[in-house]
Amino acid sequence: MTTTIRQATAADAESVADVFIAARATMTYLPALHSDAETRVFIGRLVEEEETWVAERNGEVVGLAVIDGGWLEHLYVHPSRFGTGTGTKLFQHVAAEHPRGFQLWVFQQNVAGRRFYERLGCALVRMTDGANNEEHLPDAVYVWPGS
Repeated sequence: MTTTIRQATAADAESVADVFIAARATMTYLPALHSDAETRVFIGRLVEEEETWVAERNGEVVGLAVIDGGWLEHLYVHPSRFGTGTGTKLFQHVAAEHPRGFQLWVFQQNVAGRRFYERLGCALVRMTDGANNEEHLPDAVYVWPGS
């Protein structure tokens, strides 16, 4: 069984939303701002309008990455795939598709996420108090400088 990365299609929206919801549920510090139904509408729009990649294993979507205008907007892996290399594979695919580099936001409390990005060569460039994000939680900007 191997994990493959491919571009998402509209038919993937529900599965992508399932992964997004499950992964964010493990981030217990996040406030509940949207219902699952609202999140599914949001994800459906992302899949249709943004460059969205999925990690697939045995025909099942197990991860997602969304990039828009030089920003890695989302990278989530289903909790059942944490620690398996799925996130790394997604990141590496996005990096190969965007060799000039990109930026991303990560919550400061997401210590595992921050270590993940740092391990993959991203550099911390700014920390904020979270006043400008929807969750109002301190966050950080990282840059992957490209190859």
